Amino acid sequence: MPVVLESLKDDVFTITLNRPDRKNAMDYDLLKGLYEAMKNAARESAPLVVIRGSGGAFCSGGDIIAFREAGDAEALIDAEAAVLNESIKLIRNIPAIVIAVIEGVAVGAGVGLALACDLSIATKKTIMNMGYRRIGLTPDGGGSILLPRIVGAKLFNELYLLSRNVTMDEAKDLGLINFLCDDGEVDSKLDELIRSLKALPMETMGKFKDLVNRCLFFGLETHLDMERRYVADLAAQPLFKQRLDEFFRRK
Repeated sequence: MPVVLESLKDDVFTITLNRPDRKNAMDYDLLKGLYEAMKNAARESAPLVVIRGSGGAFCSGGDIIAFREAGDAEALIDAEAAVLNESIKLIRNIPAIVIAVIEGVAVGAGVGLALACDLSIATKKTIMNMGYRRIGLTPDGGGSILLPRIVGAKLFNELYLLSRNVTMDEAKDLGLINFLCDDGEVDSKLDELIRSLKALPMETMGKFKDLVNRCLFFGLETHLDMERRYVADLAAQPLFKQRLDEFFRRK
């Protein structure tokens, strides 16, 4: 079974992260599949793109089991961050409305992926967590530029430094998500949102997103490169494997 599924129906290109047994944790194959799917969405000129996860979870972040088992964690994380960054850039630059459907968990790079999207729907029981500090890493996937520009520096510091859970009620109040619904209502809420978006002209999207990027996400590409370098540098340290071992002992 592919680790990323894609479909195009009624001008909606749907990308589904498909590692439900790992809560759609990002390994290299999943990240490469996400990037290929985003390129396909751009190639199809789909006006609406939906990114979601299978098995009741959005994305649990990087695959820390793979990090722990890797012979060269630095090389693995560097390669994964590189391909993730390409997907983040595509999400921000394609002239399409990209919608994140956030269920269950959004952790680590899963938070950055969700925040890069233009709109988001979340179920009420979903939890967000930066997660990185628990294993001795800094944010990647745009998390250290997208999140502070939405919530401000002090709250960003709190969320990273304490690595605390964010409920969806708080996320809604902070402007991290757009729409809340019960677990069983997510598909109907998504359909309703898509109908509303289709009822309005779509030809403004490229220029509109360029304005948003210039206002809120200026410097994104340079910052993504810096995030990649820092997270790889930390993964190269002997202490990183120790932090992973400590994390698994706490679980």
